[in-house]
Amino acid sequence: MPIGSGEIESAHRYVIQERLKLSGAWWKSENVDPMLALRVVRGNDQWDEYWRNLAKAS
Repeated sequence: MPIGSGEIESAHRYVIQERLKLSGAWWKSENVDPMLALRVVRGNDQWDEYWRNLAKAS
């Protein structure tokens, strides 16, 4: 049974690799997961909702 479309399965190319492989970029390992979480939020068009919910939680 398929778990996703080719588009979904290849999303790592623009969600993860594009940011991690920027020329001259370097990463501390503890910063990678939080940055990728924000990239996923943006990729899912949930950016504004994320920040509204974060403000409510504060």
